[in-house]
Amino acid sequence: MDPVTVGLLGWGNFSSHIHEETLRRLIAEGRCTVGSVCVRTLQTRQDIMARLGAAGGTDDYHAVLADPTIDAVIIGAPHQAQARMAIDALAAGKYVYVEKPTFAEEEETGRPARAFYDEFVALGSCAKSHLAVGLNKRFAPAYAELRQLCREQWGGTRYLQVNVVDDAWRWNAGRYPEGFLLWLDVAHWLDLARWFTGAEVTRLSCLSPQPEDSLITMAMSDGSAVSVFLSGNVTMDVMKEELRVVTAARRSAVVTDFLEMEIFGGPQRELRRYPANQQSGGDPAYVAAIDAGGLEAFRALRRTQFERFEAVRERLPEGDDEVRCNIPNFMRPQGWRESLRSFIDAVADGRAVSTAAGFTDAYIAYGLLDTIRDSLAHDGQLVPATAHLSL
Repeated sequence: MDPVTVGLLGWGNFSSHIHEETLRRLIAEGRCTVGSVCVRTLQTRQDIMARLGAAGGTDDYHAVLADPTIDAVIIGAPHQAQARMAIDALAAGKYVYVEKPTFAEEEETGRPARAFYDEFVALGSCAKSHLAVGLNKRFAPAYAELRQLCREQWGGTRYLQVNVVDDAWRWNAGRYPEGFLLWLDVAHWLDLARWFTGAEVTRLSCLSPQPEDSLITMAMSDGSAVSVFLSGNVTMDVMKEELRVVTAARRSAVVTDFLEMEIFGGPQRELRRYPANQQSGGDPAYVAAIDAGGLEAFRALRRTQFERFEAVRERLPEGDDEVRCNIPNFMRPQGWRESLRSFIDAVADGRAVSTAAGFTDAYIAYGLLDTIRDSLAHDGQLVPATAHLSL
């Protein structure tokens, strides 16, 4: 089987830290090659080309789309450009992997999000079969396994709780205005609520006790309930994400930072572990230590990296190279590598991208963000969620 030739449309901090390691491994396995890199800055473009052995580079993404040797594109451009690039790439006959949130505010794009959604719809079946949106929680091994257990053995999910606490104040470092964490990241957990339960959000409430802290409660169409607490006001030494589920069969489970799942209600307590993720440019010894020692080793690493960051933060607000290349949050197996590998497999086989989130999922998440804002404007009242009703 010939390797898939991909074009990279934008390749910023997130892509270089996360997707580049997976892409490098796919290249080493002979499963794909990089045909072209499209970024604006010449030096950055040349650096990426050298790291990934790319055949060419440009600052015009239309040139990549016009290249008949390019099978697929990975869009890591800023959020305000994602929908336009994805639509143009699909129209050019390419497979498309586009990062979330995909849809953005009219003030940033010049057009209403609905106009972009209608363009996706107008493309017909290719927009559904050839597009994957990077809502990667669907591919996290622990979450996918737990979802299957809930559906097939435990009578379905009745309550899903997700606590997500992050040191966003560190990595934001003034890049985005107040309130950024909600619109930048909440799409992940809005999509998770729908995917995990298999139901739509019917009502929603949101409270915000301080900037970058949000408590979201969702009533689902199947009668289940989902709550998400999202905070950007903690420190690196805290475990970031905990998912807790209660089912109809009185079985329950807790997943901590994607690395371990505890299952309760059976003949005996059950613990399952999942391999850590390798950050691009990171030290593989850290990954090996986490795989060997589980959550305790990961907790110790979080503390070590936090202390390193504290020691240099006055002169280096985002940390030194040792910290930035070994961010604990990037070592958690939250589905990045699986989502990109699944996409490349679909392109290689010439089949539909069937397991990833699509443009409709991204648009519903964007619409639910408006519902969140509506609730916030009404002191956290439970308000109807209509994001999916007008599709």
